[in-house]
Amino acid sequence: MKKSIAALLLVLLLLGAAGTYLGLNRESFTLWPFHKSMPFDGLSKAISDGHNNLFVIDNAKKTIHKLNGAGVLQYSITSETGKNGEVYRFNDMAVDEQGYLYTIRTLLDPYGIAVKSEQIVRYTPEGQFDRSLFSQEYNDAGVQRYRLGSLRNVQVHDGTVYFFNDEVQQLTLYQSPISKDEPSEPKLIFTIKLPPNKYVSEADGFKPGDIYYSTRSGEIYRAFGDGRSELVYPLPGLDRTRRNFPESMHLDNQGRLIFIDFNNKMISRLDPRQPYTIEGLVTEEKAKASGVELAFDATTSSIAQDGSLIIVESAQINRRLPDGTITPSIAEALYSQQARTSAYVLWSIAVAALLLGLYAIKIVFFNLLHRRLPLMMKQILILVPVIAFSMVLLSTVIYESFSKKMEEETFSELILLAKNGQNLVDGDKLESLTSPLDYNGAIYQSFRRKIQSVFENNARDDNQGFYKAVYKYENGVIYRILEDDDGMHMFNPFQQTPENQQVVLEGKPATGQWQDFSGEWRYAIAPITNSAGKIVGVFETSKNLEGILKHRRAVLQSIIRNIALISVGLLLVLVLMTYVLLSSIRKLRNSVGEIAKGNWDTVVTINTRDEVSDLGDSVNTMAARIRDYITKVENFSQSYYRFVPQQFLRFLNKESILEVELGDQVEKNMSILIFNIRGFYLLSKKLTPEENFNFVNSFLSRFGPYVRNHQGLMNKYLGAGFMALFPNGADEALQASIEMRKELDLYNSHRAKVGYSPLDFGIGLHKGPLRLGIIGEEQRLEGNVISDGVNVATVLEKMTEPLGASILITDHVVQSLQHPAGFQFRNLGLIQVEGVKEPLRLFDVYQGDPDTIRTLKEKTKSLFEQAVTYYQVGRFYDAREAFLMVIKQNRQDKAAQLYFYICDEYFQNGTTAEWNGTLSVS
Repeated sequence: MKKSIAALLLVLLLLGAAGTYLGLNRESFTLWPFHKSMPFDGLSKAISDGHNNLFVIDNAKKTIHKLNGAGVLQYSITSETGKNGEVYRFNDMAVDEQGYLYTIRTLLDPYGIAVKSEQIVRYTPEGQFDRSLFSQEYNDAGVQRYRLGSLRNVQVHDGTVYFFNDEVQQLTLYQSPISKDEPSEPKLIFTIKLPPNKYVSEADGFKPGDIYYSTRSGEIYRAFGDGRSELVYPLPGLDRTRRNFPESMHLDNQGRLIFIDFNNKMISRLDPRQPYTIEGLVTEEKAKASGVELAFDATTSSIAQDGSLIIVESAQINRRLPDGTITPSIAEALYSQQARTSAYVLWSIAVAALLLGLYAIKIVFFNLLHRRLPLMMKQILILVPVIAFSMVLLSTVIYESFSKKMEEETFSELILLAKNGQNLVDGDKLESLTSPLDYNGAIYQSFRRKIQSVFENNARDDNQGFYKAVYKYENGVIYRILEDDDGMHMFNPFQQTPENQQVVLEGKPATGQWQDFSGEWRYAIAPITNSAGKIVGVFETSKNLEGILKHRRAVLQSIIRNIALISVGLLLVLVLMTYVLLSSIRKLRNSVGEIAKGNWDTVVTINTRDEVSDLGDSVNTMAARIRDYITKVENFSQSYYRFVPQQFLRFLNKESILEVELGDQVEKNMSILIFNIRGFYLLSKKLTPEENFNFVNSFLSRFGPYVRNHQGLMNKYLGAGFMALFPNGADEALQASIEMRKELDLYNSHRAKVGYSPLDFGIGLHKGPLRLGIIGEEQRLEGNVISDGVNVATVLEKMTEPLGASILITDHVVQSLQHPAGFQFRNLGLIQVEGVKEPLRLFDVYQGDPDTIRTLKEKTKSLFEQAVTYYQVGRFYDAREAFLMVIKQNRQDKAAQLYFYICDEYFQNGTTAEWNGTLSVS
């Protein structure tokens, strides 16, 4: 026995050591020891140093790999994630003679679209972070950039780092010394004033007179020492079509320009001293002659120190040697023998740990338990896996159904937005864009503003992560025009797919999805037509599902966590059950204990046919009598609960009404709902007192259950209405309000059948702190609520009629909604009402309104809210005209009419000195 215990302790010690080692090296588990190489996927750039080492940006700009001359992986640098979910990307890099790597590291929003900041970062020859040389922040007030910031072409010459900064109106060149002994703050050394209406695409060089930059409109300029620029390409008379756009521009060792012409699918070379001669260095034909396939899709190039040209496509790297030969493709990085050996060691330790675990089980089962398993352990080994598997299976089905529903909703949203592109992009104006020279012109900017105004109108999370693009269809070719990617250029041909061909040939919207290292995307495309109905373009809207995937992962983690908790709970239950089964006396004791705790339905079942069995029968008889007595007491208590709701007692932490005392109170944050019948006074005058009581009771019995169905508390009846409280969330309160409004239409239809006039009511909903408590005096107690929110909700209910709304809510409710996209409402702006000091931002919830009213309000929502914005900033003429357009479409819109008359008054006569952008409603 002692030897077995000692062996078990030794095994557990070894398991602990192995677990510690595996935990410290868990990232190495990604390398399977039988894999000799790592294929590239998502390459964007490659450079080499003087020792023939190759540095590549892979994994959609997330990773930098260093390969030696034999293609063996030396190290990898992986971009991290920002504190708020932002993502880092590597956009450019250079290497010095000592092997230090310099890269432009760009911080993007969580969806990988908008640029937040940029840095010039240095890494040591071993791939470790060294220091940051330069940082630049971007904010919403400046020029918004997408995927690509303003920093360009980091380069190293003679012990100095150079890089360009695109400042829109000018291009600046900075330098920073490499040595740590010298000041590390970059210094501006040269400024180039850009020609009018020209915008920088790329730049290269570091000496004035030998600095060249390309523009977004397709030209190449040379910059001189005095800051002026001279056109180098294309010169007048040059045989160049309007679609030849120079990209991936670099200077070779002889001062010649190398760039990629995607329109002609070739890499060209231009000597500025002979600007009318353009050489085709690499074409599809020349590549095929060397046995290489080049797609010229997202291709980039760079100049190696030996004068060769490095050509990079998404999954392969080639070189064009100075003699014109194109080398075979490099499509993967080889793992070093050391890395594979480390992987073998790691996996061997993992296998050894598994074997040690099995050996520990063998010691316990054979040596310590002598092949006997306690009944408790048998139940655990059998029931827990079965139940856990069942829960996993059920959770998987629910999760898959949930995921499928979310994807369907995403596609529906994208299709709607894509179809709306026809209203955002004028087809006739799109046809007028004929070349890259139209970049950022009046038409281009109008397209950008319209699209951005739609997608930036609401900053909620579910309206973020959209990627927008406009394409032109001409002569059977689809050209890029406008995208949320500053790395893309106008009139680059876009590859043909079955989906976009369906759009341009049949005029039918199409949807699709793709997944790459930049994320998982869903997209929808729809045709753009001109005034003659001809398809002239395509509008695309896609969405990065990173936010949805995060939610899915959170749901999955929650499922796993709950399964683990339930399994642990199940273990405890099984232990208790087994413990009871082992002894009738213990079972009796536990059963009596359950009865003592208040579980009166507990029945003691003992089949031993002895005194213990007789005692069990006596306990059952006693429990039955106690249960009958408790039932009577509970029925009596239920009668009290109809006057004082049980929820109210729970808020006061009281078990029963017997514990309630004068002055008991508690503070809560709840949604407050005020419901009232409109015109009840005139109606009640036509009824007898008995008819009044019957009507009110009938009406409340019909609408009251909606409050309880959504975990609400009916706090007080107000004659022709009631006040309700919702402790769980604003979504429940708002859903109850909407369902009551829908029920009203059905109720009125029944009244109409018997000749009664229809009724209407208003609902005011507010969320905020309140105090629940008991008021009165010793002989008469009553539950009550004290809160400013009650007054606010009451005022909202009274304002529903003048504002033409059935349900009015405050911004406190909107901000508390967990799923705001599931409700239909519109912003009424800031409203100043009597009895409330500060103006309220109110929202009209029309989801429960009759179909005609709801459709008209939904149709005019964007125009109405834009008009409110005009009003709040004092643009009364624009607001008046906008509200007039709303009224023309919806003549029953009281809110629009009210705004219209006030806008007209203010426009004609001016505002008062106290006007602060609010709407006064009395």
